[in-house]
Amino acid sequence: MNAKLEEQKKEANQVILNFELFISTKPNVVKYNITGNVSLFGKPDDIKKKLEVNPKTKIPQLLFTIYQHVFNSIYMLAANLNTPYPPPDLLHPMAEKIQIMQSAPQDQLPPEKTEAPAPASPVSATQPPPGQQPPPK
Repeated sequence: MNAKLEEQKKEANQVILNFELFISTKPNVVKYNITGNVSLFGKPDDIKKKLEVNPKTKIPQLLFTIYQHVFNSIYMLAANLNTPYPPPDLLHPMAEKIQIMQSAPQDQLPPEKTEAPAPASPVSATQPPPGQQPPPK
């Protein structure tokens, strides 16, 4: 994925940005190119916080929010075209996901269920379902 954020207008309580996302799927069947603009309104400190780069991922917080909204549209488009869609957590590096999974203690995880559901008993066309009287002849 490649992304571009470009500031268009900045005032005391408002920032307007253009964004462009280039997303490829695996396998490399589809390439999505999404463009748009984002308007941030609020206190200067709140706007600054939204534009800050996450030190772990090196990605601005705003880009996570944009991708969350864009992903919904890509998912619906991919479903209609019967094509692969990018993962919803594309912006999260693999190492970060592994750390999150390892942080849960193993003894607190629920046991996996391996039982198969009991097969349904076949109902004959001549026998009524349980609890019902056979139709009069």
